[in-house]
Amino acid sequence: MLVLAQAEANLAATRSTVSDPAERWEKYFESNQVSPATIRQLVNDLSAEKKADEVIALLEQAIIRGQGQPWMYEVLALSMEIAGRPRPEIERVLLSSQDLTPPDAESLLFVAAYLARFERFSQAIECCRMAIERDNTHPEPYATALRYARRIQDDPAVAWAAMGVLRTAWLSRDDALRHEALLAIADVRERWRKAGQLWNLAALDMSLPEVQRIDLQLRLEWSGAGDLDLEIEEPSGTLCSRTNRYTPGGGIYRHDGSGPQAARCYDEYLCPMAWAGEYRIRVIHSWGTIVGKRATLTVTRDAGTQQAVSDVIPLSISAEATEVRVTLPLGRRDKVAALPKPTAPQAGRPVRRPTILQQLQVGGTRPFNVGSTPAIGPGAVGYQPIIQFINEGVTMSTQAVISGDRRYVRITTSPVFSNITDVFTFSFIQ
Repeated sequence: MLVLAQAEANLAATRSTVSDPAERWEKYFESNQVSPATIRQLVNDLSAEKKADEVIALLEQAIIRGQGQPWMYEVLALSMEIAGRPRPEIERVLLSSQDLTPPDAESLLFVAAYLARFERFSQAIECCRMAIERDNTHPEPYATALRYARRIQDDPAVAWAAMGVLRTAWLSRDDALRHEALLAIADVRERWRKAGQLWNLAALDMSLPEVQRIDLQLRLEWSGAGDLDLEIEEPSGTLCSRTNRYTPGGGIYRHDGSGPQAARCYDEYLCPMAWAGEYRIRVIHSWGTIVGKRATLTVTRDAGTQQAVSDVIPLSISAEATEVRVTLPLGRRDKVAALPKPTAPQAGRPVRRPTILQQLQVGGTRPFNVGSTPAIGPGAVGYQPIIQFINEGVTMSTQAVISGDRRYVRITTSPVFSNITDVFTFSFIQ
């Protein structure tokens, strides 16, 4: 509270004559050199005392004086909401934050979420479009825009966003996004049909098969408490595997499964737009037991269309990799595919955007000291195996207590029946 006390002392001379918080903070900035750390400290203390009007006046003056930072707009919008300011004013603040927002898709989606909170869905969709211009390889911006467009029933935006989801959401974890996109397209088709918008309907029907078409799809299936892995060498020489899920040739390692659950015993590779040529496929026995040492590889060309052709190839599994060669005579790819941009500088350590409170303080509720800077580090999630012995069978422990006169003995028994019902083997990769 020291910084706030100093500010209050500097403002005491004007408080008696100036009742408007904006004028007081204007005079404070005119007569004092205010550092960014001091502003953070002041906002922290004023927010703790629930002085929303003071926070608004302070941040407005800081922005006017050219000391604007991205977090200020977020705090300013929240403080204005608490103070009951008109929503158009809050919207202008959020739109102004784009001037200082880092030019990346994640930050733009963050602004879009704030705009959607104030029911400014059209502006939120525009932020999603800007995010897609910077990175159109991930389905999240399209899925976010789809939700906002459906809220306001903007049919052209719904069709555009749903097509984007179908064009980018190929991993098995994206199945829910694809299902939502298909439902949205069905709703738009029905509304356009009832409204007689035949031109839009025809354009949608022409585009939908193209975004769902898969030039080459491979599915490896097996049974047992084991794991098989695919490696696909594409005609351009690029290699797609479970450790390299995306390739410049357009290949996507959609699913990497393992036993013993039958529903997970499959690996899947697909290439929506593939190079024409020969694909060398290697099946590797990674670990565990494969029932009958047999597997099935299903090769589908032009999947998702009426011209789809599937070939089922039985495979014999051994310690050596099993190789299969597949030829794709016709492919739609004519240039190198854009790879999804990584969301973190280090694999397995995603970058997390600091929250408002993290930008204002470090270490819980402890405020910044003057001259300090935020120290937000990337987070990580991991698993550490615990090795211990487990006894199986029947064990019993007893305890005897003798009375003081030695006439009675009280015996307490504790039997334990332990049985290991099932054991699953897995590989731990460090």
